[in-house]
This record gives sequence, C-alpha cells and structure tokens, in this order.
Amino acid sequence: MISNCNIMRQDILMAEEIFGPNLGSVKGRTTRRPTKHVNITSKVLEEILNKYRDVRLAIDIIAINKIPFMVSMSRNIHFGTAELIRDKTKWILMTSIQQIMWAYHARGFHVRNIIADWGFECKK
Repeated sequence: MISNCNIMRQDILMAEEIFGPNLGSVKGRTTRRPTKHVNITSKVLEEILNKYRDVRLAIDIIAINKIPFMVSMSRNIHFGTAELIRDKTKWILMTSIQQIMWAYHARGFHVRNIIADWGFECKK
C-alpha cells in the first residue's frame, strides 16, 4: 500500500515470529496481577548441618569508592555476607561480627574460628 516500500506482509509475520509481540502495546493494556506469596524457611538440610555444623569464617574490610564494608565468607558452605559500616572502630566491627555470627547461629551453625588480617588484632 505504501509506494516504494520493499517490506512485504511475509516480512512482518516473520519479525513477529522472531521478536514476539510488541511489548509497549502489551504493557499499556494489561493490569498487574497479584503474585503468590513466597514461603521462605530458614531451615537447613540435616545433611548439610551434620557435615558442616562447625563453621570457619574469613572476614575482612574492603572499601568501594572510600565506603567501608565488612565482608565475610565461610570456608566450607561458601556463604558470604557484606555489610556497610560507618567506620572501623572496635565497637562497630564487633557489632558487625556479632550480627554475622547470629545469622549462622539462627540456622543451626556454630562459628568456631574467625580468620582475619592484622587490622582485626585489637579485636582479638
């Protein structure tokens, strides 16, 4: 219907097949449906608890754009945490370590060792 247009009806049908429907028009006409609630349980499988109940934790402080974070990683289960900290005072670091330990304890693990560099020597 448009003069000097080399796009055929077949081309449009193939494009719809490849790329799917026009999402802009679909988003404007559809309403949001409520989603099902996600049931989150904090229970850990007994096999994992029996094998890795005692946790060895490695912690360090990193800075991203001069913003300090306390990061931790457990040796065997490879569960990592990262927490924004205001500064590197003893009180702040001890509170952060306690929160990490509580997260493990709430799931049935026991933090036995904490491996850190010399920056944590005063917190020993």
